[in-house]
Amino acid sequence: MIKVHGVSLSPFVRKVLLTLEYKGIDYELSPVFPGSDDPEFRKISPLGKIPVLEHDGFFIADSSCICRYLDNTFPEKSIYPESFQDDARASWLEEFADSRLVEALAGLFRQRFFRPKFLGKPAEEDKVKELLEVTIPSALDYIESITPNEGTLISGGVSIADISVVTCFLQAQYADFEVDGKQYPKIKRYLDIALDTDLVKNRLANEQKDLAKMMAG
Repeated sequence: MIKVHGVSLSPFVRKVLLTLEYKGIDYELSPVFPGSDDPEFRKISPLGKIPVLEHDGFFIADSSCICRYLDNTFPEKSIYPESFQDDARASWLEEFADSRLVEALAGLFRQRFFRPKFLGKPAEEDKVKELLEVTIPSALDYIESITPNEGTLISGGVSIADISVVTCFLQAQYADFEVDGKQYPKIKRYLDIALDTDLVKNRLANEQKDLAKMMAG
């Protein structure tokens, strides 16, 4: 049995859940927030970060390590390309998404959604301004430059690059952020297709259920 320790509104947890759901692997989500000081959680996540994967007594932290482990353990519908060069490109885009893109889009999520909804505090407008005028455009300029005119980010089908990039844009949706199709036409086309898949629509529907429980609790 597979258990994921974390909360689905985390972009890194979502990345793992999308991987599991894309592969059709059953799992259980065990809610835990990042930074938890629960001693049992710290045993499996020394840095206090989410997600952590539990599989038949084996524990591994970090979304990138988890996704690679899942692909090696359940190789059907692989999310890593066969070609060494394509695998390297997909892994690089995963890293870019996990660092620069998530900094930009999850940063907006924190300001416009997390602070008012969970902390009862208004957005810090100076930080929002910097995100919208500097950080986000810089990240999107790069994504636009490597997004193909059609198909997935890496030729040959869905890869970890697509899962990692899409989860960041899903994060930004909670902050009412939409990509400007005139400025970023390739990203807009790509996202319109990705967000219309059953995989993504079902993930968002489940997140809404999780969010309702969190807000009620």
